[in-house]
Amino acid sequence: MNTEMMKRIRWFWPWQDAKEEAWLESMALEGWHLAEVGLPCVYHFRRGEAKRYAYRLDYMPDDKEKLVGYKQIFQDAGWEYIGEMSNWRYWRKQVAEGETAEIFTDTESKIRKYQRLLGYLAFILVLMVFLGRQMFVRNFWSEWELGSLVATIYLVGRIL
Repeated sequence: MNTEMMKRIRWFWPWQDAKEEAWLESMALEGWHLAEVGLPCVYHFRRGEAKRYAYRLDYMPDDKEKLVGYKQIFQDAGWEYIGEMSNWRYWRKQVAEGETAEIFTDTESKIRKYQRLLGYLAFILVLMVFLGRQMFVRNFWSEWELGSLVATIYLVGRIL
């Protein structure tokens, strides 16, 4: 078994999921197959035979009660679960030349995916505004302010 591994660091904005999927598909055509995702922007590939894979990403917050059923639906449809990075779930499926594969076949499912993502992005925007205000208007590093920030991030992260 070939165990040659490669790590790549590459940045994608959350709304560039199609661009990220295309990049992963091109890597597979070169014989580098996504083996693991971890920290944001860090991809681990395993060398193998060049194959045509469709990679798809779905933004799904971590809900342990729903996660098992969620994964099973995709696996029943022939998708292989690769892993998760910042609530983005990575899926792949081998496809024939000229064939495409989609995890969402209806418009409503695609809309729900981006609604989940918008909730996350709204949180990030509020957080950035809060941090910017604190840094420029007040003493950001005071003990109370920093504690409040950490508590807020933790609570909102649990909700999302």
